[in-house]
Amino acid sequence: MNKFYGIGVGVGDPEMLTIKAVNILKKIDIVLIPNAGRNFKSTAYNIAKEYLKKDVKLVNVEFSMNPKLDERKKERKKNAEIVEKYLKDNKNVAFLTIGDPMVYSTYIYLLENISSKYEVQTISGISSFSDLSSRFNIPLVIGNETLKILPLHKNCNIKQEIDGIDNVVIMKVSLKFKELKKVLKETGNENNVILVCESGKEKERVYFNLDELDENNIPYFSTLLLKKGGIEQWKKFIL
Repeated sequence: MNKFYGIGVGVGDPEMLTIKAVNILKKIDIVLIPNAGRNFKSTAYNIAKEYLKKDVKLVNVEFSMNPKLDERKKERKKNAEIVEKYLKDNKNVAFLTIGDPMVYSTYIYLLENISSKYEVQTISGISSFSDLSSRFNIPLVIGNETLKILPLHKNCNIKQEIDGIDNVVIMKVSLKFKELKKVLKETGNENNVILVCESGKEKERVYFNLDELDENNIPYFSTLLLKKGGIEQWKKFIL
């Protein structure tokens, strides 16, 4: 029986896909390419394309940023119907996602709308914060420390969200970067951060001082790690 696959492809380096992901990519017939109206092409496809069949079919699906939730829900159901159509035609269908499919991924919206009569398999991938932590030898948590994943959004109270947490992964930092920087300074944490933009890509940039960034030009693919216990001691392995 053919399946619908959600495949995490990591953050940029094709060598960081799992063996399971690579083996499955080789038998995929249809790859869904999400279009969210942003000014970048499918990063996930570019990471995985060398492992796909030459005759794989690429299908664009629309995941707009429409502020009306009802409209977005209709769109998601329509996209799930596209998946089901190809499954009925005995095709293996894959949705490729950067990072891990179960961490803030558009794939989840497809998953919740696909009928249970179809077989689904989700292949985990390396998330941006796991990649950041490992590549720069900075531990996410040690001993009994706590960890929180915080996506910035318009109603996010940053100061309140980071209070009482030892380590905070902050995603979508471009949405409220100025406020984030202000809160970090107010709480005495401006030197306890590492920010990676375009992680794993040729354009990758790493910052320990947020004042070095152009506040109006923060890449969408940016992840910040706040370690209240301090970053300095872990810099010894960073060239």
